[in-house]
Amino acid sequence: MGVESNSPNRSFVVQSAMSVSPSASVANEPAGEQPSLREVVLAGPGGVRDVGSEAAGGVWAVLADPAQITAGLAAAGHVDARRRMLPGVATVLAVLALCLFRRESYTLVLGRVFTARPRAVLAYPGPPSAAALSQARTRLAGQPLRELFVRTAAGGQHPVTAGSHLFGFVVTAFDGTVLDLAATDDNIAEFAVPTGGRYPQARLVTLVVCGTRWVLAAQADSAAVSEQVLLDRLIASLGSGILNLADRNFFSMARWVRCAATGAHLIWRVKNGARSLPVRIVAVLSDGSVLVRLRESNAMLAARRAKAGDRSLARLADTLARLVEFTVTVTDTQGRARTSRFRVLTTLLDHEAYPARQIADAYTERWQAETTYLRLKVSLRGAGTRLRGQSPKLARQEIWGLLIVYNALVALAVRAAVNLGVDPDQVSFTAVLALTHRSLAAETGCPRCGHRQTPDELVEGLLADISAQPLVRTGRCRASPRTQAQRRTERSRTVSYTIEIVPSNLPRVE
Repeated sequence: MGVESNSPNRSFVVQSAMSVSPSASVANEPAGEQPSLREVVLAGPGGVRDVGSEAAGGVWAVLADPAQITAGLAAAGHVDARRRMLPGVATVLAVLALCLFRRESYTLVLGRVFTARPRAVLAYPGPPSAAALSQARTRLAGQPLRELFVRTAAGGQHPVTAGSHLFGFVVTAFDGTVLDLAATDDNIAEFAVPTGGRYPQARLVTLVVCGTRWVLAAQADSAAVSEQVLLDRLIASLGSGILNLADRNFFSMARWVRCAATGAHLIWRVKNGARSLPVRIVAVLSDGSVLVRLRESNAMLAARRAKAGDRSLARLADTLARLVEFTVTVTDTQGRARTSRFRVLTTLLDHEAYPARQIADAYTERWQAETTYLRLKVSLRGAGTRLRGQSPKLARQEIWGLLIVYNALVALAVRAAVNLGVDPDQVSFTAVLALTHRSLAAETGCPRCGHRQTPDELVEGLLADISAQPLVRTGRCRASPRTQAQRRTERSRTVSYTIEIVPSNLPRVE
């Protein structure tokens, strides 16, 4: 999956879930002939008309282009067996709206999405029911929400902003998290309940563009499936032009070799133990980094053979890499300091073109993936809440729907940032979410003339509202407790960070 850099003039248009085009008819009818809900109902169950994009209003343009939804349904193998009030395109759109309006019921969300035209006299008393939507979601064949996410996520372009590019590469990061699901028997049977936990959990691993926090690719499965396995499914998402960051939990020599073979460059943290990294130093460089030779140990070879079920697998070929070791000292305003040691392995071998200090600074961008999960799980989903889906199929629909909606909101934030000429970090995600809620909730026609805003007008007005908001201060350095035990005794505090390159303590071979 290639990623294109933006030109220096910063003229940037997101071509993804935020793509705005004239609303397409679900039934492929000519413009101006799209039916109202009244016409749909009067046609009866055997009628030839269904709920189209005009009835759904501007939500179509903000969440996803109907043409993309149609393509996702086709790729998933879904075909509407007969005309219904909620065909596949309308059902997918409703799922996305449920992900956007997370704190509202099915009925309220359906009322927002499928608003009637002004002055229309409906034979049907209101929008489709919650029960109708539940049945329609179950009827969706395959995983059209996943297909839609893949299509929209791959379409994003990435402007040159602070933290987005380094050494001419788009900076990305792998990271994982878990999502709590509804505690139904079906969900418990398919998704693992953690030891001591109450709810089944799905595991999610994403590839995030650090500068914009756009989710470029993702894999989801039961929490019983490891992060490493899910990352292995994402390796094909890497490619030339990408610089990838990853935490120490992901490193293995085989995985490193596979990821490097995609053409992407890597800066991965590795464990500090002497036996955890199968390397020997071959040269100490002038910037304090070292060239190392990766050599697969007997234990690693045995583990790889056992995993593959093939005892004849050959040992991996030795590989050159570069190791940068550094300390990070965190000091708060009261003078209390804590120092941690880091080892990062990189494919960027030229220490003059890629100095050790810049490699260390680059690795700190990995925290953008953590911020992505904060936005996704707290701002969008809601802190302490579970996904609505009562079955594995519906839970998966919701996971992909959340990612699609999240990226649509990120696209709005990035467009506003580029228009203002600021770092996307300075645009508040919570403000984008709140303003999008307000814009879509108020999307009604004029009570006198029936005029509605076009999708383009809706999005441009929303972008203007976002751009008018106060910018977020990005210069402050704050540290917050991460574990529950730490949160009981510690609070967020202002800190300063000091990075120092230190000599490696690994054994050297001549």
